Amino acid sequence: MSRTIIDRVKTRLADAATTISDDLLQDLIDDAEGEVLARTSQPALNPALERVVVGLVVISVNRLGTEGIASEGYSGVSTAYLDDLSPNLKSIIYANTRLGSWGDSDEST
Repeated sequence: MSRTIIDRVKTRLADAATTISDDLLQDLIDDAEGEVLARTSQPALNPALERVVVGLVVISVNRLGTEGIASEGYSGVSTAYLDDLSPNLKSIIYANTRLGSWGDSDEST
């Protein structure tokens, strides 16, 4: 049986010190799904794109409170943040991107 996206995200965040509500997780999932579908021009998520959504949500949770910061340093400790998708998530998106019209809608009218 296939697990839901929210269950998969919770599994990946199980050891994290951050406690996050189901409502916020669902909001982040909805945002990630919209972003993935917009980038790929797909009408729905396939299993590969679901993996991208899970990855984006984990990145989003880890970035909560640091939005807009590229890097920071203090007391000799420096932290840099991703400003885009990781290469493996990008490759999944590129492999699932549809260019142009695929006949999903009747554009002749």
